[in-house]
Amino acid sequence: MDDKQFDKRMALLKKSYDRMEQKLNPADVFKQIEEEEALAKQTIATLKKPSPKWQKPAVWLASIASVLLVGFLVTLYTMKQQENNQTEAPQNIPLKEAEEKDVVDYITKKYNSRKEDIRRELKVSKDELQAFEFIQTADTMLDFYIANNLHSSSIESDSAQYVEEYVLYYLMTPKRAIETIKTFNNLTFDESYEVYKQYVISVEELENFYSKLLEPYESILKEADEKQYSSNLQAIIEAANNQYMELKMDDKGAFYFKANPVDGEFAPPYINQLHPDVFGYFEYLQTGYLLVVDDLRYSREETAKSLKIMERTLLADVNAGSPNYKLLQETFKNTWVALLLGTKQYPAVAEDGQPDKDYITFLQEVAKGKYGEVMKKKAANIFKELQQTNHSETLAQLASYDIWTILLQTREETAGYINDSDFSIVDMDDSRIEQIKGIYEQYKQNNDVAILNQLRPINIAALYLYAITIGDESLQKTLLMPDSELNISLLLQTMENLEIFSQLGEYDGIYPIVAARIAISEQDKYGRQFLIKFSKQEEGYYRITEIID
Repeated sequence: MDDKQFDKRMALLKKSYDRMEQKLNPADVFKQIEEEEALAKQTIATLKKPSPKWQKPAVWLASIASVLLVGFLVTLYTMKQQENNQTEAPQNIPLKEAEEKDVVDYITKKYNSRKEDIRRELKVSKDELQAFEFIQTADTMLDFYIANNLHSSSIESDSAQYVEEYVLYYLMTPKRAIETIKTFNNLTFDESYEVYKQYVISVEELENFYSKLLEPYESILKEADEKQYSSNLQAIIEAANNQYMELKMDDKGAFYFKANPVDGEFAPPYINQLHPDVFGYFEYLQTGYLLVVDDLRYSREETAKSLKIMERTLLADVNAGSPNYKLLQETFKNTWVALLLGTKQYPAVAEDGQPDKDYITFLQEVAKGKYGEVMKKKAANIFKELQQTNHSETLAQLASYDIWTILLQTREETAGYINDSDFSIVDMDDSRIEQIKGIYEQYKQNNDVAILNQLRPINIAALYLYAITIGDESLQKTLLMPDSELNISLLLQTMENLEIFSQLGEYDGIYPIVAARIAISEQDKYGRQFLIKFSKQEEGYYRITEIID
């Protein structure tokens, strides 16, 4: 091979090298070349030095070998890099997508499995199951959370577990909700209320569903013995009973199912693991409205017993702004007014104009606390007035507002009834008294009623009490609604012992109330507080209407 052929071969090798894939690190390649050259030198050093006539061919051979070695090493390195790239590739985005798909499959399979279990539990077809609103809600939650939560956060987070728990939360029957307390002892009120919230997810819809299934069997239910019921009817009753539902008949002779997991025929033995303060909510679901038009739905005694259960919940639940609480509260107020005023079926006054004997007996029972604590004092006052004159002014003026006020006072006046923005509480200390004096002096400069009209009820109450202490009867009259007659004899004895004033804002059309708290050291003697009730003049300004001790 002459010099031209050698140069041509080298050029071809260079072109081959240039066409090779460039996914390699040159530093690594030359490092390997240097190691190979060092090894070659050690080997050559041990051999006999060749004769001069072989030196030029040897140089050519060495050059060719070096180039071939470079190509060989580059090829090996490129293949190795390709293998590494193929191994690492699935660990990037495709792996995350695979894991997300696994999580979605897992949650979906678990969801569908529970859904099928519920179908069998309720003894319904797939179409009937899918028609339930609570099932449709759960389906919607599954689709939404899988689409949004899993793909918006990393798989390493708790999003998958959160989705699973949240979606399965709505896939609930009454039986499954109550069964969650099996392994617990002495649940708190909040824990018990959470069970109640799961219980109500489906109970009313299932009551209506099973009740409607009874319509073709009305005649059989009225006439035949249970042993003669068809297999289909027995299956319906069995499925409803499994959800703590009892077969009942209304006053029109129609049959229906009503769930009662607390003290019903099919109530589980572990129901008492729930906190007793939550039973008022279950009672309302079980009894429904206690009033029908202008009369009682149940007997007077049954109604009063239900109200006693509801009372305990109304006094205990701090979440008084919740829709469930407000519904319970409205039922409690309105029903007690009907009980005390009397109804067509249970009158307060007999035909001869005298107090009805059964009504008087009922009043005495209420006054003794048989039906709760809230109405004891009110019933005692009515009974006393009727005994004296056969007339009760307390009864004549009774309204649902008064029941609310008593409940409010028993709950220590502020628990959950008000909007935070409408609530304020102040200590009646020296600085507060000086502030009230300043308002008074500003008003007295020219008896400017506009100053009074701008005051909040809590300041009006404080100013009214200040006017009493200094004997300003004119201001007292100005701060009262026309024709208001207040008995303030007890209030006069406790003026120096009023420590804290708190204002509760308007609530569902009810005007504000200001509570004046008596010092703890004097509460045994005078009671805990005074409630100062407000209303609005025709002009729309607050004035005092009543003070309750």
